[in-house]
Amino acid sequence: MPSKSSDTRENQKKFYDQRIQERRADLEKKGIAPKEINKDKVYEHLMAKRRAIMKAIIAIKVSNARNERPKEAAAEQAAPAPAASKEKKARKEKPEKAQKDAPGKAGD
Repeated sequence: MPSKSSDTRENQKKFYDQRIQERRADLEKKGIAPKEINKDKVYEHLMAKRRAIMKAIIAIKVSNARNERPKEAAAEQAAPAPAASKEKKARKEKPEKAQKDAPGKAGD
């Protein structure tokens, strides 16, 4: 089961960043050109893992932001609710409408 903790994912990102740097240094020591380094299968694998971790970090942040919005909205709605009820009471005290006089029947 994948980790949903941003701290864990950040640690994984640091780990893979370090491994990528080490792999790049090893390949440069061997005299491999920078374009060829990007084609190295181990390097590609490490980069793919890093990209997956970055996507997971972004997804965690979006999820946390989505979960915070309802809490903030509920807090905002709870505060003005008493003020709204006072306004409704004031509206209920409207004067009565004048009743229209109904024309009498012609046959009376």
